Parts: sequence; structure tokens; C-alpha cells
Amino acid sequence: MGKMRVGNDEALFLRLPAWCLLSEIKELDMNSLSPRPLELTLEEMVMQVHDLLAGSVDGPTREEIEAVCNVLYASSLLKEEGRVVRARLILAPADAFSSAEESPTGANVVRFERPQPLTSHSIKGLSPAASFFHSALGIWPDRDRGFRIWGIINTGPRWLNLVAGGRKSVGEVMPYPIIHVRDPGWLLFYYGYSLLAEWRGRDFFGPRMDVFQSRLLHERFAGHRLEFVQGLIECCLPGTLSVAVYADVSHLISLQFVKRIINLVRSSGHGGSLVFIPQSQEASGWIDCKFPLASDGEVSRFRKLLHAMIRRLGELCEPGASADEAWQVFRNHSDTQLDRLEESFFELARLLSDMMQVDGALVLDQSLRIIGFGGEIRVDRNVLAVSHAQDLEGRHVTPWNVQSDGTRHRSVYRLCSVEPKMLGFVISQDSHVRMIANVDDAVVFWQHSMI
Repeated sequence: MGKMRVGNDEALFLRLPAWCLLSEIKELDMNSLSPRPLELTLEEMVMQVHDLLAGSVDGPTREEIEAVCNVLYASSLLKEEGRVVRARLILAPADAFSSAEESPTGANVVRFERPQPLTSHSIKGLSPAASFFHSALGIWPDRDRGFRIWGIINTGPRWLNLVAGGRKSVGEVMPYPIIHVRDPGWLLFYYGYSLLAEWRGRDFFGPRMDVFQSRLLHERFAGHRLEFVQGLIECCLPGTLSVAVYADVSHLISLQFVKRIINLVRSSGHGGSLVFIPQSQEASGWIDCKFPLASDGEVSRFRKLLHAMIRRLGELCEPGASADEAWQVFRNHSDTQLDRLEESFFELARLLSDMMQVDGALVLDQSLRIIGFGGEIRVDRNVLAVSHAQDLEGRHVTPWNVQSDGTRHRSVYRLCSVEPKMLGFVISQDSHVRMIANVDDAVVFWQHSMI
């Protein structure tokens, strides 16, 4: 290991393994990338970020970008009044943002009268004012003095809809590199809203995957969504949309619901497990719920809300609209009834996330009916072979050391090993999310992309 001093901060430089070069990520569909045995030094990574800013007037040098990376890594190891330092930094000049823009779809910019030096302690000091979830710090080099913090960019929280679920559009994409100081020793590199790579601990990783885009997840629930819509189409849904479109939109809305549950658990710092059992499978077969729920009342609320949302969507859409067109109406229409339904929908998601605070798994069936919570998985079987999927389709997998995982992960591995139709999500206390499933009689997990 080499060591370099940047200002008053020391940073360790490591030769880090990676899956892809950033220049390749820009040109390819990131969800289709398979791992490659490439190595990427920090210097090479800096070169890629430098290329993203090529053509900018008075843009940063590679040395200045390298210094930024190390300052941010050092700041991630600090604490502000006992709190972990979290921040987002946008590498863009101050004049890149119009003062006429406003959050939540634009950016409300607050410029400092005197730009501040970029140090780990200045990031620590400003992080409470530039809340990670609502704002970002704008940084740009000032002649030969290196990067300076020129202000705060209030973006609003809609960008979180990418991972947390939500109907509203995130607004215009910012065409600049954005670096997230997420947790101690954990930086995420974005270009706009596309995750390029992450630097975590001693390792450098290529882009993660959004498991909610996976074909497996769609196929596991497709039959239930279609059955749900077919039961409503004759009597309760407008004829503007076809059965297939209603089913597709129902699936997308359901994914938003599950995203919100998972993100709320991640934000709590507690962790938890969420498992989906086949509707023909009694929970008591493999899972002993400490708090099983009755089959009426609150457990049917999801289906009632989903019904109301797609019915209202059918009223708002033009006759014959495609699934993509209907989804855009759902996301962008300023309808007060949809707003109210979405609020109720996500309050239900909060209730389920609270249930996951209890030790044990939250158990749902594949129609998202609540079976119970505090579930203890009782599978008397050791699972020694688990694979880590490197692409969304699970075509490229690598062996995984099961012993490196905790009780939550290993219990869901065992559950999926005995029931091929089981599906589980495990959220670690450190905010990492895995989707676990049985694929061709083998247990496979996907690491979910996150912010």
C-alpha cells in the first residue's frame, strides 16, 4: 500500500479489483454487464471521472479529482456530534444551475459569498446543513487553489424515489458526476442518477444491480397480478386499458410498495427479513410466526388500495394506452385522488416496515397478503453452497462463502433451498440489501443497488 497526504488528511491508496472501467459503463446497459477480471487503480478511476468533465470550462485536473476522492474518503471516517458524516457532492461549476429552478423537480441553489476550502472537516461541518437526503454540496476548482465548496444545492427528496419507491418524477437529470459519502469508508460514484461504481472499505466495485428490474421477480408475481386484474376487469375497472396493461401496471405499483418497505427498514438501521411464500404453502410449514395475523381486516388493505389506484389510473388514461404510457400517467399526473391513495399506500408500507423491527421475518404471500411477523424459519437443513449472481438474469454466478453471513441470511438460504417458489429479501444493519431465491434448485442471491 502506498500512502499520500492530501492537505491535513491522510489517505491510503490501494490497488483495487473492479468489474468494469467507467468509460465502458457509460456506453453499455449497466444491468446487462457481466463481471470481468479487470483491475482498476484509483488513478485510472480518476481518469474516467476526468473524462466525464471533459469540455468544461476551467475544469479540474486529474490531480485535483484525486485529491477530492481522498478528502471524501477521509470525511466518511469522521463523526459530527456523534453522527456518521453523510453528504452528496456535485462536481459542477456554480453557474451550471439557474436561480429560477426550484425543488422538488429542479434545484434551489444557495451560493456562498466566499467559497469554502474543501477539507474533510469542512464537509463534516456542513453536512448537517446540506442534509444527505435533501441537498448536496456544489464543488468546483478555483484556479490553482484546488476544489472549493461554492454552495448548497437543495434538490429535494424525490431522487430517493429511484430506490425508495414513489410516484412522482425525480425531475431533470443533472449531467455531472456526483459522489455520495454514504457511510464510514463507503463512497458511491454517480453520473446523474446512474450508479457508476462504489468504493467500500478496501474494495472497489462496478455498478450494482436494481433487482426490481429482474425478470425473475416479474415472473414470480405475474400470475398473481393477472389473476387479480381478471377478477376486477368485468365489474370494477374502466375499459380504457387492457387486462395485460392493468396487470403490468399493478406489478410496477407493487414493486414501488416493496421498495418503500425495504428502504424504511434500511433507514432504521435495524435490518430485517421479508419473505414471500407461495399462496398454496401454509406458513406453518417452514415458518413459525410469533404474531400470525387473522385473514381479514388490515391484511386485505393492500389489495383494496391497489384496486383503487389502478381503477383511478384507468379513468385518467386515454383509451388503448400502452403499459409505458399508463405508467407515465401514473408517475406524472397531478391528481389529488392518486396523491391521497399513494399516501395511504405508503403508510401501509410503513406499518409493514415497523413489523420488521420485531426479531424474525415478515411473511407475505405472493398476493402481498400479510401472513404474520416475528417469523422463525424452521428448516433443519444446512446450506453450504450459495451463488452470488453478477447479472440480473443470474446467468453469471460466483461461489459465495456462506460462513461469512449472519443468521438472517443463512435462515433465508435454508428456506429457499427447500421450497423453489420462496423468495426473500434480507436487509443488513449496515443497509445492504439482498434478494434471495431458488433458481434451478440452487440458492442464488443478488446484491441490490442502493443509494
